[in-house]
Amino acid sequence: MKRLLKYFLIYVGLVTQIYAQQPSKINLVHSDNLEYDEQKGGKVRKLNGHVEFAQDSAVMFCDSAHFPTEKNFIYAYSRVHIIKNDSIHIYGDQLNYDGDKKFAELFRYCKLLDNKMTLTTEYMTYDMNTNIANYNNNAKIVDKDNTLTSKIGCFYANENIFVFTKDVVLVNPKYVIHSDTLKYDMTTKIVYFFGPTTITSKENLIYCENGWYDTEKDVSSFKENAFIITKEQKMWGDSLYYDRKNGIGKAFRNVIIKDTVQKIIVSGNIGVYHEKEDESIVTDSAMMIQIFTNDSLFMHADTLKSTFDSINNIRRMFAYHHVRFFKEDLQGKCDSLTYSSEDSVTRMYRQPVIWSKESQMTGDTITITMKNKRIDKMDIYHNSFIISQTDTFRFDQIKGRNVTGYFDDSSHLYKIKVAGNGQTIYYGKDKEEKFVGVNRADCSDIWIYLTNNKVSSIKFLNRPDATFYPMNELSAQELKLKDFKWLIELKPKDRLDIFKE
Repeated sequence: MKRLLKYFLIYVGLVTQIYAQQPSKINLVHSDNLEYDEQKGGKVRKLNGHVEFAQDSAVMFCDSAHFPTEKNFIYAYSRVHIIKNDSIHIYGDQLNYDGDKKFAELFRYCKLLDNKMTLTTEYMTYDMNTNIANYNNNAKIVDKDNTLTSKIGCFYANENIFVFTKDVVLVNPKYVIHSDTLKYDMTTKIVYFFGPTTITSKENLIYCENGWYDTEKDVSSFKENAFIITKEQKMWGDSLYYDRKNGIGKAFRNVIIKDTVQKIIVSGNIGVYHEKEDESIVTDSAMMIQIFTNDSLFMHADTLKSTFDSINNIRRMFAYHHVRFFKEDLQGKCDSLTYSSEDSVTRMYRQPVIWSKESQMTGDTITITMKNKRIDKMDIYHNSFIISQTDTFRFDQIKGRNVTGYFDDSSHLYKIKVAGNGQTIYYGKDKEEKFVGVNRADCSDIWIYLTNNKVSSIKFLNRPDATFYPMNELSAQELKLKDFKWLIELKPKDRLDIFKE
């Protein structure tokens, strides 16, 4: 008996399952007129006037229909209207509905509505089992904030998600999105991008090939060849984050920020851009490249910062901690540095050092003034010291309170002014370029003239005290002024050397 009961329960279960899988029949609820017609050996009911059908949770209306008696199928015409679960409304001019598959095919003037959006197209299918709508002949979707068009699309009604492909365009009052493939979650209002995508607004243009955009919160994330273009700058990165409301952009790994106006490129692994203040900050292997006509300057610092005053058209650059830079004719290091396009002056702070050819310049503060995109002059303030190497062991030296160096059109140092507490040591040579002696001089103010980066003449002002000594008469200690430091081991040798500390 137990065995028989077991088999009986299994049989009932199988029958119930099979019965549950059987498609339900389409029921004719109403029609003003009905007539039968013979078509290819089968009987068809021809219905006219306020026709209504029902199947499970779906109700269908139309002006006229053909309803075969031997098929679970409807051919509906004119003002077709389907209501699914009392929440989704589908319209069209013609409907082919397979009741066994619960699959609807609509033609001309098609429309799908729920409580959040309206979809219009010329051809659409809708699967009543999965509640999935498809179109492949262009469509427009409109909700409260956005209008979207695409050639191909799919709507997952249960999840409230759209997937669009081919020529996707989303128009929002704040921006326009063009994409190859796009997914839109109508519940969270988040747009997901797959394939080449551009987002254009009055503030900027964004490009990516993968990412998402929260249209409700106005925040987004972009990856794969992503960049942001503003009026003055272009930012790249392996991944970008953008907060449109607060105007903040962030970039991570392989970050590049290009200033098209000032011809400056900044790179690093972390970048932050404040749109409202027009301020960018780059850290982690940060490097700035200043492009000149025939050369470029490469500079590294722990942090690089750039600001732009749009009212006065002034760009300012800041470099913080462990600053090192390289240019073919100029190298330097300091702890921090600033630059302003207002006066084209670079200011170096805390133990600054500059090398130009064989010359080394140090002081408490150094400023470099640019003119016509070349170095015009250099000012060294307090404890100024200029050293030029003449051979392996000998050095021309200039020391004073403040020193100004002047550069020619080829960026060569040709004239130096010493103001206050001037001291010099330089070596004299004969016509055959052999050393003949060394001159030591103390004078308040001094003018020094150079040829090929070597002292050619000196003009002493205000009671100089100078002595010319024969070679080898002075000791090694006397041949160096107080606080002499030759820092050639710190000089960057190339643009990659700026990252070495």
